[in-house]
Amino acid sequence: MSRKSLLLILALLGSLGGLGTGLLVLVLHEPDSYLRRAVPPSLERKKMSGVFFSDFSNFFTRTHESEEQPWSVRFKEDCINSYFEEGFIQQGFARSYLPEGISQPRVAIDADKIRLMFRYSIGPWSTVVSIDVSVWVVPREANVIALEFQGLHAGLLPISAQSLLEHVTQMAQPARIEVTWYRHNRNPVALLRFQAEHNRPTIQLQKLDLQPGCLTVTCLSSDPATLGAMLFPYATLEQVAN
Repeated sequence: MSRKSLLLILALLGSLGGLGTGLLVLVLHEPDSYLRRAVPPSLERKKMSGVFFSDFSNFFTRTHESEEQPWSVRFKEDCINSYFEEGFIQQGFARSYLPEGISQPRVAIDADKIRLMFRYSIGPWSTVVSIDVSVWVVPREANVIALEFQGLHAGLLPISAQSLLEHVTQMAQPARIEVTWYRHNRNPVALLRFQAEHNRPTIQLQKLDLQPGCLTVTCLSSDPATLGAMLFPYATLEQVAN
């Protein structure tokens, strides 16, 4: 969602008078799914943040090793959200990667989709943006992930996904990820092709398994390569380790 889009929404609400008041309530509503994923400060939150950091570091390291058998890494929702409140901020990633106005990202993992949520602020105005994404590995294609954007909301108000789609394409370019768009059930779908420049990719992303509260990634490494860099293209191993 672009700053221009939110400003336009707020301007329209202001011009609609009483009707705008009702729409403003919808925009400013904070979804229960977002509030429930808040992890209060505690030693347990620090521990779960460390668990995610350890799991991701292990994942990053193994993508640089040659292994003949498939291997998997599991990421738990509560550990991811704890990391967003702890290490993601302390290690400087929030400052480096989050666009201006975006803060407090959270995720909700269901059996059929991932909900990405974050707070979007402009001046005194703040709304919670929610993005529902269905994700799967495309069969019979090497290292191609499909992202189906099923819904985009500011609070409870549905909004256009066009600016989001443009942002996905822009972010993929420096990471050398090839993006192809099509529509499925009227929803935009992004096909992300990793290592598109290689005739024989050195990494095979085999499966993404979604369960309530958990995402499992299964890979096969055939060469010391950089799937970790593909999924986290602007970070080095030293940054992750520190």
